[in-house]
Amino acid sequence: MDKFNNQIGFLVLKEDGAVLESGGELENDERSANIFLDLVNLTESVDESFMPNNSCERISIVYEDHSYNICLSNRRIYIVKLRNGGAAAATNRSGGLGMSSNNGVGVYVEGTDGNMSSTAVLT
Repeated sequence: MDKFNNQIGFLVLKEDGAVLESGGELENDERSANIFLDLVNLTESVDESFMPNNSCERISIVYEDHSYNICLSNRRIYIVKLRNGGAAAATNRSGGLGMSSNNGVGVYVEGTDGNMSSTAVLT
């Protein structure tokens, strides 16, 4: 897996959650792998009227100092932990925006059409 300059860890999972590759702070971290898998599975159960395509391609969990970026591709789940540049909001590579709350945590889910389908701020 290619490494980003600000990458501090990564996981590559099969659809069933088995860890195929890992490195950095997420190396051999099966506990985190299970949490991320549960999050991906949760997106499949979201009400169709709330998030129309009921399947997402990308999930970003943004904290003040780092973020987890989850991407689904070719029956694999790719998770990258990145160090943020210190901004309160982080922009992903496709231009989506992850919002930040007072405690520095934000989440957004991007739908299959490439648009931000929903935004939820964790408190």
